[in-house]
Amino acid sequence: MAKPPIFPPVDPVFKMPFFYSSLSLIWTYYWVDEKLVLPLLKDTRLKPARFTDPEAKGKALVSLNFQNYAALLGMVISGTNEIEFNVHCYPAKDEAAVPVLSLQDYLYGQDATKLIGEMRLHVPADNAVAVQAGVKCFGERKFLTSFDYMVPTPDAPTIETWSYTVYDPTYEGDKTRAIYTLTADLTTMKRQVANGSPLTLYSMLPGGPDRPPGGKDMDLIGSRWNMFGVYDMYLGIAPAQQKNFTLKVGPTQHPMAIDMRNVLGKSAKVCAVRVFVSPPAAAENRAFYVDLGTKKK
Repeated sequence: MAKPPIFPPVDPVFKMPFFYSSLSLIWTYYWVDEKLVLPLLKDTRLKPARFTDPEAKGKALVSLNFQNYAALLGMVISGTNEIEFNVHCYPAKDEAAVPVLSLQDYLYGQDATKLIGEMRLHVPADNAVAVQAGVKCFGERKFLTSFDYMVPTPDAPTIETWSYTVYDPTYEGDKTRAIYTLTADLTTMKRQVANGSPLTLYSMLPGGPDRPPGGKDMDLIGSRWNMFGVYDMYLGIAPAQQKNFTLKVGPTQHPMAIDMRNVLGKSAKVCAVRVFVSPPAAAENRAFYVDLGTKKK
């Protein structure tokens, strides 16, 4: 009797691994009522992750993960903005082996089992190739849309606040129809450096935005995401620091906006932030005069 395959079929168009040539991203994390995420995990064979923090009792951890990245593809430079709206969870069949950690230990990469991961509930992106790859290779509920964004980078040193908006693709070109807008001012907050440990990501095959999050006839798959560097971590966010963050979910009836309103409500509080900005690969410095004082007058 043949053993079942360990890996899903390889798509001939996309080669793995996919290498990011540059990457800037910000995660914001929220405690939410566990009962609100259970319908989104129906028939996924996943359960919300458990944590030891007192405030985690009866709660699940969800995150909004904004990514601004580029890839070098032969004769093409592919730039992409992407968001993952995720619930942190683990496979129900492995419950006995799944550790129960504090949020700090989890975000510091202390889950050596890597069973705790992120189930991708909705994944908007502004690059059609990235959407196709996400759906076919990773089973994501990924859809094409547009963004506005402003992110800190070494080439924009005056930009200190993270800000982005993702728009409802149903109303293409209408910037009054946002799924949500988020801003995060981290300039006055204490930063800690954290382990760039691989992340586990979960999805269901087949992928696509027009299917339910899970299904008994679907395959649960996992993948690992490696970032080559350390994170900036912001923990212990005080009530007074909540003013540094804004999260405004739009009134649109897009499925992602509906789920965000149901899960996060109107006044979601940030419990942690994680930032990653890949280092520059090279730098060219300012010009200088070579023949100063020798030019003809």
